[in-house]
Amino acid sequence: MIKETKQSVHSNKRTPLLLLALVILLTCFQSGLVAKEKTYPTLERGAEVFKQRCTLCHGSQGMGEGRIPLKIKSYPDTNIVNASKAKTKDDIHNTIVYGGLLEGIDKYMPPMGDELTWTEIESVAMFVFALRQDPEKHLALLRAKSDQTVSSSLGRDTYSARCVLCHGKNGLGDGRMSKIIKSPPPFNLTVSAVPAEYIKLIVSKGGKELGRSEQMPPWGDQLSEDEINAVTEYLISIRE
Repeated sequence: MIKETKQSVHSNKRTPLLLLALVILLTCFQSGLVAKEKTYPTLERGAEVFKQRCTLCHGSQGMGEGRIPLKIKSYPDTNIVNASKAKTKDDIHNTIVYGGLLEGIDKYMPPMGDELTWTEIESVAMFVFALRQDPEKHLALLRAKSDQTVSSSLGRDTYSARCVLCHGKNGLGDGRMSKIIKSPPPFNLTVSAVPAEYIKLIVSKGGKELGRSEQMPPWGDQLSEDEINAVTEYLISIRE
């Protein structure tokens, strides 16, 4: 009886130790999964990095329609969808890392090797390569990563790049094209009273689709959702 009691006590002491060891093993296993998830390159992560770090020059669709090229006429072509350089994924990876330091790469391409992690670099290289193979599919992925942040500077820049030619610097309808477009002339945006959703529709679909002036072009295929949201907010801000 005494022997059995000692064995029982010994067994009871071992049970918490075994449970503790099991908890430690599970924690280590879960930590390994989390670490793998954070460091493993993915197209989704690549789309996020592209949106955050690349659209300023390459544009929200990768077709060279970024804010900098639109502002500077002499800026080199930044279209990466139909690019003739860096054709393989490894070439794209190296271009991201070393930028204009590489032979044959334009000096305006900044080296990002010291600013991005290996995972981010590999992910965005994967994304750019995939974007070239299937633009429609991966542009949809890029749009899905939109953070819906509306920037006043983005709205102003989008207006300057796309709208000022007709509507004028201050939205009065006195842009350079107003000397040519007469029937009807460009609208004075400062007196508009339509809601934001209507502005988004006419920017996206153009005037003809909504029974307005056919001279108003549709921008839905050329502007990102962020740009449309931003220019909408900007147009509301300049109302009288």
